[in-house]
Amino acid sequence: MALRIAVIGCGAHAQVAHIPALKDNRHAELVALCDSDVRKVNHLSALYNIPKRYTDFDDLKADDQIDAVVISTPNYLHAPMTVASLEYGKHVLCEMPMGLNSEEALLMMKTAEREKKTLMPGLNTRLRPDVQTIRKFIEGGELGRLYYCKTGWLQGRSAWAMDGWRGERLRSGGGAFLSLGTTLLDFSLWLLSPKQPVSVTGVAHLRTPSAEVEDTAFAMVRFQDESLLTVEVGWSLLQEHDLTYFNAFGTTGAALLNPIRIHKEMHGHLVNVTPAVSTKGIQRASFKMLIDLWIDALLKGAEPVVPARCGLVVNRIVDAFYESSAKHREIALPGEQSD
Repeated sequence: MALRIAVIGCGAHAQVAHIPALKDNRHAELVALCDSDVRKVNHLSALYNIPKRYTDFDDLKADDQIDAVVISTPNYLHAPMTVASLEYGKHVLCEMPMGLNSEEALLMMKTAEREKKTLMPGLNTRLRPDVQTIRKFIEGGELGRLYYCKTGWLQGRSAWAMDGWRGERLRSGGGAFLSLGTTLLDFSLWLLSPKQPVSVTGVAHLRTPSAEVEDTAFAMVRFQDESLLTVEVGWSLLQEHDLTYFNAFGTTGAALLNPIRIHKEMHGHLVNVTPAVSTKGIQRASFKMLIDLWIDALLKGAEPVVPARCGLVVNRIVDAFYESSAKHREIALPGEQSD
């Protein structure tokens, strides 16, 4: 049995990750593409031998010959397209952020539950082999009790253009923290689980007074056991090289990402215990695993390995960040946070 799948939005992620991964999965039949750019749709459809071509989402959602969709569109379209797709009987894999805020994310989850369809957020970074390796060290207690983690995604001005939808609040829903921070938050929270985040303190920086969204942001997430996670993101920094990192510090060891390095205190010495982990094509491999896990869950009628509530937790933290930045104080997170 093959699931008939459509990809909505044919930008970089769709072209580099989603389309190739779907074509590689023997249980998936990529039957349709949808994008407002007709030339892009025609080119990719011809390149990958995809039979159906749509430039209007309303036409695609009504196609009852499509079982599931991958939503790879600008942020502001994630929630409305997901809700409509679910209501028209389609399973959904939605890129992050799931919604512009937690209200949208919760609506998406409730719609999936009501329609008895599967909603899975596109949280691929936790599936990278280097991130999985760090998780194993943490779960095995080999780093001791984690008390401080820091992560960041810092890009120079040439990396991201502020024109187009990313620079418009109505379409992006937020700036650097929403667009870059969601990925960092998810895999960091996953590595730190079952620790429960309880509050957020955030600061957003706008490059110019007329800017609609922040280009740089800093956040501190406090956990129930008083451990801390700091997050810094930016896409207009005056720096020579881009930087993405994650550092976890425990009572008996530490783990660093990009590249992966794991050190442990042994007999009074700091010893490098980093195992061999292949990082070749690591991002593409993580997207392939995401698609494979999604397809497997749909075929089995099971909850995905990456459940929708993980996306909701991230949206709640993002909401608290923007509230904290606006009110200049720490903001408590609502309810129990778990994955």
